Amino acid sequence: MSRKLSIAAALWLVGGFLATGSSAMAAGGVDDLVKKAEKAIIDGKYKDAVAALDQAIAAAPDRTDLYGLRAKANDERGDMDKALEDANKMIQMAPSEADGYLIRAGIYRRNEKYAEALVDASKAIELDPKSVDAYYMRSDIYHDMGKTAESKADEAKATQLDH
Repeated sequence: MSRKLSIAAALWLVGGFLATGSSAMAAGGVDDLVKKAEKAIIDGKYKDAVAALDQAIAAAPDRTDLYGLRAKANDERGDMDKALEDANKMIQMAPSEADGYLIRAGIYRRNEKYAEALVDASKAIELDPKSVDAYYMRSDIYHDMGKTAESKADEAKATQLDH
């Protein structure tokens, strides 16, 4: 029953912000770095992904998607502190967007900090009540906590929204 936000889903999640931010010329270089980072993540080369994203963030520090993607890469390489730092930065920059809370919920969940994960997944749902990913995430957190009824309710809601 338990689902983990896949790398592909995380890439899609943060990819929604790719068109925002920099000038056309700077965006091209940053977007190339993002593509390099995405490939590195898919290939399991998280250190390379973080290095590419460090460069991208230096060039475009106002792009929240870059922090989200680097949070995912740092989480995958086992650096929870850096992953949380980037997720927190993403939330600080865009507090009314669900994506940062959803990414942070995933980090907390993978590190078995279920109470914190539940708060963030619930906040993501509050901000985006039609987010299938947020309902699935909260369902998984409830499942991990042994709260079967709540897990099934959120899974049913996610399935309803997905169709």
